[in-house]
Amino acid sequence: MSSIPVFLLKKLYVKGSLKNTPTGFELAIQNTIAPGTIVGMLPVIVDGKEYPVEQTTVVVGDGSKLASADVSARSPLKFGVGQRVTIQISADPLPSGPHKLVLGPKTKEAGTLKIPVDDTVE
Repeated sequence: MSSIPVFLLKKLYVKGSLKNTPTGFELAIQNTIAPGTIVGMLPVIVDGKEYPVEQTTVVVGDGSKLASADVSARSPLKFGVGQRVTIQISADPLPSGPHKLVLGPKTKEAGTLKIPVDDTVE
């Protein structure tokens, strides 16, 4: 578990980024803390429902895509300050309205981060 305070972790989430897509839904995080290395991903949790990493794709700032399950210590994802990462989930679209999310990137520097946030699908 990370020693980073929750209020700082919440700043990683890009408020308003939760939206439905033709293949499910997506959300984004942006590094506002310090350079890091993502070495894994936990399932995304929305309103208590877990979406396995096998259903998620990571899209980095340059548009390149990587299956979340492929992010590992052997195949890490550099997460520099200011870098934005979009997480796409292949699933049914979310209903309009507010949602409670928990994101879980695993980092080399700070361990597993549990980021609890609220956002709304318009």
